[in-house]
Amino acid sequence: MGLYVSNITSDSQVVTDVKVLVPDAGVRRRMSRVIRMAVSTAVECVGGIEGIDGLDAIITATGYGCLADSERFLRNVISDKEDLLNPTPFIQSTFNTVGGQIALLRHNHCYNMTYVNRIHSFEDALLDAFMRAEDGEGGRMLVGAFDERTDSQYEIMKRMGLWRKHDCGEGSVFVLLTSQKEDSSIAEVLEIDFPSDSIGEQDIAQRYGCSDDDVILYNVCCTMEIYPTISASVFAQAVEKIKKGASKVLVYNEMWGMTPTVVILGCIV
Repeated sequence: MGLYVSNITSDSQVVTDVKVLVPDAGVRRRMSRVIRMAVSTAVECVGGIEGIDGLDAIITATGYGCLADSERFLRNVISDKEDLLNPTPFIQSTFNTVGGQIALLRHNHCYNMTYVNRIHSFEDALLDAFMRAEDGEGGRMLVGAFDERTDSQYEIMKRMGLWRKHDCGEGSVFVLLTSQKEDSSIAEVLEIDFPSDSIGEQDIAQRYGCSDDDVILYNVCCTMEIYPTISASVFAQAVEKIKKGASKVLVYNEMWGMTPTVVILGCIV
């Protein structure tokens, strides 16, 4: 079995009103900004809230998690001297809040996993889906990544010197994957690799057998407004290149001194 991309959506592509994507006003009211952004992207990706019913797995990835809620809870601990704390910010500060919220919208009890591994989070989630497809447990899987920017996070990382070469960003990307090729399939995930060392742009083609016609996206993430799961946005760029006619796209990402990741996409044959 393979792993096929059926649809992919970023937060900037969400055009449906959130009241349609999340009909329950009470649920919407309790959502923080990042949860609303991520859940809206996910629901748009599956074609509406009813699309959650057919999912066999929900796999999310994040580097920061729900930062604003974490900060709000910690500030309440200090200001209220640990008394009469509102539990909502704590409940919604956990990393798996988005994955759980997507499932709760339609009471889907499928496989639900969240990966938190800094800049490798999205690739870990993608690898989980890849392995489930190979084991025959795939079906229809929703894989997504999200991270938010907050003022305090920006200032702390600014003091660390991170924004001297990069701009701080945030975003959400969700991709609908299937273990069987379908009429809606637009690309195939051919390989996911975690090299132990850095690879120069000139050596990529030799190591991974790329031809002159193949497209290589080499560290494109470092030219964008970065956040831990920015590689999901680069993955979306690779899918777009496949849709425009590329037969094979290799995505190489290396950021913040961590070991690189390689994801190879191919056209549907």
